[in-house]
Amino acid sequence: MVNLNDCILSIAENGELSQTPKYSVTKAAKILGLSAYTLRYYDSLNLFPFLQRDQNDKRLFSDADLQWAKLIECLRNANMSIKDVQHYVKLCLEGNDTLDERLKIISQQEQTLIDSITQLNNQLALLRFKKQYYENTHKHQNK
Repeated sequence: MVNLNDCILSIAENGELSQTPKYSVTKAAKILGLSAYTLRYYDSLNLFPFLQRDQNDKRLFSDADLQWAKLIECLRNANMSIKDVQHYVKLCLEGNDTLDERLKIISQQEQTLIDSITQLNNQLALLRFKKQYYENTHKHQNK
């Protein structure tokens, strides 16, 4: 099993994230813009392999955990299923032997987002055309 430092290198742009547990679920959720329920749900699916707990068994998130949560949420927002996210996390924990498979997964998600962006841009262009049409028509009717 890979250690947290190896995972941090893969999620932190500068390779440095604090591993000190310091945020409650509520505080972490607020920082991330997610619900506490979502964080608890992700944890119940073992998507936070390094999450620590206090003496009362309450979850405590570190900066590294928050960045990990951002990655999970990014994958989910790119329409990756929970099952596939779990598989991705498992691959991360297996270490560098799975780099090729993880690269393939991330590349597929990148293409999914590119396709979504293209579709959204096309929809936006149509809406802007219709908006301009209505604005121009409205101007001419009110002359």
